Parts: sequence; structure tokens; C-alpha cells
Amino acid sequence: MGRLDYHRYYLLSILASSLLFVLVAITISRTRTSLFGQASAPGLSSMSLENSYLFASPLISQANGTSIVRVTVFLLNTQGLGMSTKTVKLRISGPLTVSQVQPVTDTFGRAFFDLTSTNPGDYTISASVEDVFLSQTVSVVFR
Repeated sequence: MGRLDYHRYYLLSILASSLLFVLVAITISRTRTSLFGQASAPGLSSMSLENSYLFASPLISQANGTSIVRVTVFLLNTQGLGMSTKTVKLRISGPLTVSQVQPVTDTFGRAFFDLTSTNPGDYTISASVEDVFLSQTVSVVFR
């Protein structure tokens, strides 16, 4: 191995080591790693009313007491991750029957409710967690 080959090998090894160092630094900076104390785990940040939302499907249903409108609430934290084990309550603007399919959020932050009605009308649904209401509401129609 000639002197020139040795220098090339040496420079390539320094370049590879530097690249590896930069990649490790980027990985550490993007993850929630703490070298001096306890790191916060993903999903443990606080609830975000702005990130959380609810929707209903279908938006228009029959007021026959058996046709179901499914309301799904997504409770998300400030990182946009689902918050589990939170109890969700619905507030309805009129006489609807609410079936609590899954009122406690799962690992994706989802809670499910089924609505039925025998009273035609337009109804507004809002959701709350720990007596705090999500900023979004959804409207459904029973005909």
C-alpha cells in the first residue's frame, strides 16, 4: 500500500466517522432524549383542544329510532398524538338517544357514540373531557 493510498484511506475513514457523528447527532436531536434527567415519553404532553376534533357519520339520518349516527371524538395532545384513558362526554342540543359505545378514549384517542332519534330536527353535538369542551362542534339532521 503506497503512501498516497494510505492518505486516501485515512481521509475516507475521517469522513465516514464525521458523517456517522452527524447522523447520530441528528437522530438524538429529533427524539425526546434527555442525557440529564428523565425524558418525557411521547403521548404524555397535555391535551390540545385545537388538535382534538369530532365528526359524525352520516350527517343526515332517519328519525325512526333505529337509524344510527356514529359520533367519533379524537382527543389529541399538543404533539397530535392520541390521548388514552380519558372519559369523553357529549352535549346534545335536543332530544336524542345517546349510546356510549366507547366513552373512554383508546390508544389512538378515539371515543365512539351512537345517536338515534324519533324527533325530526337539526341537532348540534359538542364533546367535553374533564369539563372542558372541544372548540369544534358537529351538526346532524334527523328527518
